[in-house]
Formats: sequence, structure tokens, C-alpha cells
Amino acid sequence: MEVLHIVVVAVVAAAALFAVLTPRLRSRRLRERFGPEYDRTVLVHNGDTRAAEHDLTDRLALRRRVKTVPVEAADRDRYLAELRGLQALFVEDPRQSAVRTARLLDSLLTDMGYPGEDRPEVLSVDHAARVPAYRDARRTLDDPGADSEDLRRSVIAVRDLVVELLGDDRGDVLTRH
Repeated sequence: MEVLHIVVVAVVAAAALFAVLTPRLRSRRLRERFGPEYDRTVLVHNGDTRAAEHDLTDRLALRRRVKTVPVEAADRDRYLAELRGLQALFVEDPRQSAVRTARLLDSLLTDMGYPGEDRPEVLSVDHAARVPAYRDARRTLDDPGADSEDLRRSVIAVRDLVVELLGDDRGDVLTRH
């Protein structure tokens, strides 16, 4: 009888420990996976960590349903060449360069199979470090009063995401600042 009592206490203690540690482990995994996007999502949910983590978990599920395809070598080279050309255009027309760079990214995402809706959320699963700058770039493009420096940062943010999506780690696509 005493052995049974000890086993029951041990099982209850293990269950309690599991119940306490599981949410912490899940939080840590989500924080590591999403980085700054985790903190932004918590802010969007007014500090409600549970709601933010539910949102991030939903993103993981959505990403699993999205079937993306790699870009063919010829298309990859075409995207990189266009990206290089947009750097030269920036000197003449920063706004046009920024708008066309964003269109290039949209085209790439469509070619790869990313859905038109919820793109930042889906991208945040695999490219969390780039998504905050991508969101800022989108806001800048919507601001008709954005100055050249804001537009330059936007072009760089979008460029970096394009380069990451294409798997080009040479760093020679555009001059880094």
C-alpha cells in the first residue's frame, strides 16, 4: 500500500512539473523561432502572451499548409540582375526604385507560392529576422512624404529579404550600408 502511495505521489508530482514546464518550453521555442516578431506580436496583443503565442502557433500551421517552390536558376539570375538595376535607379529616382523593388519582391513571393494575404505572417515563420524591416519598408512606401533616407532603408530591407529568399549570400547584389 505504501509503495502505491509513493507511486501516486510521484506521478502527480511529475504531472505538475510537466504542466509548469511545458508552457515555458513552448514560449522559449516560439521566442527563439520568431525573435523580434515574437515581441511585436505580444505588443499587438496588448501584452497578452497567451494570445500572441496562439497567433504565432497559427502562423506555424499556416506555413505548413503553404507549399513554396524554389526559384529556377534562370529566374534567380533575372531577379538578381533586376535588383542590381534598381540600385542604379535609386540614384536618379529613390521613390521609383523603392516601389519597383517592392514589386520585385511581390513577384518573387508569388513565383515561390507565398499567399497574397498574410504574407508578413507567413514570412515570419522562416524569415523572422527580416520581417520587421519588411513591415517598416511597406509603411514607408505608403508615406508620400518619406525622404530619401527612409526610402534607402526600405530598398535595403526589401533587397535583403529578396537575397535571403533567393539564397544569395554573396552580398554583392547591392552595396550594403
